[in-house]
Amino acid sequence: MSGASSPPVRKAAARLLDLALSSRTALSGPLAEAQRGLEPRDRRLLHELVQGSLRWRARLDDVIATAAGRPLTKIDAELHAPLRLAAYQLLFLDRVPAYAAVSEAVDEAKRRAPHTVSFVNGVLRRISRSPDLTDWPVEIGDPVERLAIETSHPRFLVERWQSAYGVEQAARILDANNRRGGLHLLAFDDRGGRAQLARQLAGEGVETRPLHLSPYALEVTSGDPLGTRSYLGGDFYIQDQASQVAALIPEPQGGESIFDAAAAPGGKSFALLAAQPALRIVAADASPARVATLRENCRRLRRRLPVLAADAARPALGGQFDRVIVDLPCSGTGILARHPDLKWRLSASEIGRLASAALDLLGGVADLVRPGGLLVAITCSIESEENKELIDQLLRDRSEYEPLPLEGRLEPPADDHIAGPGLWRLLPARRNDGFTAQVLRKR
Repeated sequence: MSGASSPPVRKAAARLLDLALSSRTALSGPLAEAQRGLEPRDRRLLHELVQGSLRWRARLDDVIATAAGRPLTKIDAELHAPLRLAAYQLLFLDRVPAYAAVSEAVDEAKRRAPHTVSFVNGVLRRISRSPDLTDWPVEIGDPVERLAIETSHPRFLVERWQSAYGVEQAARILDANNRRGGLHLLAFDDRGGRAQLARQLAGEGVETRPLHLSPYALEVTSGDPLGTRSYLGGDFYIQDQASQVAALIPEPQGGESIFDAAAAPGGKSFALLAAQPALRIVAADASPARVATLRENCRRLRRRLPVLAADAARPALGGQFDRVIVDLPCSGTGILARHPDLKWRLSASEIGRLASAALDLLGGVADLVRPGGLLVAITCSIESEENKELIDQLLRDRSEYEPLPLEGRLEPPADDHIAGPGLWRLLPARRNDGFTAQVLRKR
């Protein structure tokens, strides 16, 4: 990443950091809004500054505290955002001139708290003289706390992943969460598949490569696909390959009737149609704004789907479906690489609250499955409370359901991630998010 931020980008980045750490609102919407009207280079830079500073927040805070000679709690809260942004540029961005990063932070400090200018200048100049993380070791004896700071995660997540997956696998998850997520595209078989899409995009200046988990996925290696005729013409949808595969557990069959509960913005339905266009899908979501987004996506992709504004937990629908697929409310611990602001809003109690809401949603849609049909629950979480424990509770409440054995029903490499009866789990890795899908059959 290169280039120093212009004043509008710097101010927007500082404002977004303040918002992310003072509000429970997801940052993706405000970030997209702030990017509107910016030149492509500034859009990319704003995204990098905000996401990178949030991704490495705990590590940055430790460096800032060391350079300042005092803990961050003893530094004026108004200075946290400009200090983090500057420290991120100095320590993580290879072509940002040190003087520019320091100067911009000092200007922002002057605007927020004029009496702190010399303090901010001194702290950042000390960091700029040693712009390598190895120069700033984490001096904490507790190995779990030290790992949490070094990998910039809340301690409770480190502890729960070590307990659930072991120390080595937990370390791989922590590392994967600190990657910069790639841009993945969903190609449709009925429009030539991903080989045709790759050739088409190459003709528009966008280079891609196929991904291994999903046979419908391409990763963008250069160029901007959002500015192409292919995008405007609805030839692809932007979706991580893990999300694509999760929606296809198990592979759909032509002619299936499917109810996509909590459907917006449409990724599950579009992944199903990418694999099998001869499906009868009804999509629903409780949020009018999200329903509007789903309908707009359907228009761009030229997909005619019945879209309902309805609470899936209290569906007022007649008839029964071969498959009901529901994207459950969850903590999002599988997608922290793409949404690093999430990890600073999470707590064990929040995970429990979300699991309770998810169980209510599952109970609401369970009656929509015909006898012999499937209920598929999907989360972008890797927490047991939001997945296996949740389904275990549903099975105790609803004796007409049983886990569907997945062995022999999935193609490689998806079959490598079968984690139990009816349970498919993909942990975060360098080139994919983490997702869990659980499949139940109605007796």
